[in-house]
Amino acid sequence: MKVDLARPPMSTFHMPGLHPGLSYLPPRPGWILRPAEGARVRLFAESDNPKLRRAQQNAIDRQQRRMLASVMEINCAPVLLEDATFRHGFALIGERAWLNGAAGGRLRTRYDQQNQAEWRQARLHDAFRRARGAADQTLPVWKEPADDLPIAIELKNGFNYYHFTVETLGCLAAFADDDSGQPINLHLPQDNVRGFIPDFIAAVFPGIADRVAFVSSGRPYDRVRAHYSHRHYLYQTADERIRAAIAEPGVDPAWAEQLRSETQHRKAVAMASYDSSLRLLREHALRQVPGKLVEERPRLVWMGRDESGEARARGITGHKPLLAELSARGFEVVAFEHLGPLEQIAQMQAADILIAPHGAGLANMVYAKSGALVIEIGTRQTQLHRWGDFLPAAHVSRCHYDTVFADVAGLSDLARVPPISEGLLGVHVGRNATRRILDLVDEALAQDASQPGASSSPRNS
Repeated sequence: MKVDLARPPMSTFHMPGLHPGLSYLPPRPGWILRPAEGARVRLFAESDNPKLRRAQQNAIDRQQRRMLASVMEINCAPVLLEDATFRHGFALIGERAWLNGAAGGRLRTRYDQQNQAEWRQARLHDAFRRARGAADQTLPVWKEPADDLPIAIELKNGFNYYHFTVETLGCLAAFADDDSGQPINLHLPQDNVRGFIPDFIAAVFPGIADRVAFVSSGRPYDRVRAHYSHRHYLYQTADERIRAAIAEPGVDPAWAEQLRSETQHRKAVAMASYDSSLRLLREHALRQVPGKLVEERPRLVWMGRDESGEARARGITGHKPLLAELSARGFEVVAFEHLGPLEQIAQMQAADILIAPHGAGLANMVYAKSGALVIEIGTRQTQLHRWGDFLPAAHVSRCHYDTVFADVAGLSDLARVPPISEGLLGVHVGRNATRRILDLVDEALAQDASQPGASSSPRNS
């Protein structure tokens, strides 16, 4: 079944509380959105080219003006779908596309790309406003037994560590105590599952790992259990639980203006929130890691990248002087591809400071020690097209997340930074970026040394 995105929005998208086929599995969740403590976030423009550095700083200034000043957790819940079809990493309820979490976000992007005309966009947002006014306040609760039903969850693909970690792995937490014996089907577009995916599932959710199957062909279900993120629900309904949450003391009043369907508003919400499934992933993962494994890992870490295997070769240049200075401060190079799942999680818990060029491995911030310093080295390209993707992982761990925007490796025409669709380029760490990173490291080391009871021995001893 193909989704016809040229249809009117009310026929294209399933509207919860208005269209049938979506019910909570009991009990009904008591909250949809709630205030949460988030990461400390800082951005630094450090290109060696003065013109490009000004452009980086201008973008930082715009971004900081748009960012919400408080973080929220968005609840996820197990649900029952009727007349559902899972295919190509998303789901339909009846003939309507289900807007669920990241999969729903990709459907919205596809829709917007195919319906760019102003009148089509106006019709879309009017449909969501009408749905908010007409929908029931809460979804119904399923009253019949459901333990004999399979479970279906969306998976973007079988090879991207970021999408698997931030979007899908935590969904299994909702069914970690399920003893029904029913299959748990992860639906993805192609049969291309790499080994780290089943390895992480087995490490974090050992009790249900043997029931997980990967399904690359479309599959209809008369009834199926699923995992629902209320992320799109926020602008599809007028649920009183949402209004109550944004009215709580300490919540940035701008939240009330951001719960809308337009792209810029959804992006603002995405950068200031995380799904409860991500928190549950963190909690389940940390429970599986022996304390001794954490104690054995280094505390000052440069996240290396072994590009001899399956990792995409993106390259990094100009970083050797930085690595020499970091080594003198006690840093060790750690290639996470050479670590098992529990070793990777343990390493994130052990690290006081972790530095990494932009890459999917930064999704491991989900497991970072609260208050740890994580420094991402980005470029103008990642600033324009990727920055903000890792914020939910940073917020859920409450780490200190700094991004230093360096230069693009091999880019001769600074006037044109190519979009990600033309390929993600590598990082060039120039003089300014090197200086800034060392300043951030020295600042963190000095703060740590000033704490009561601080040891004078190297941090990674």
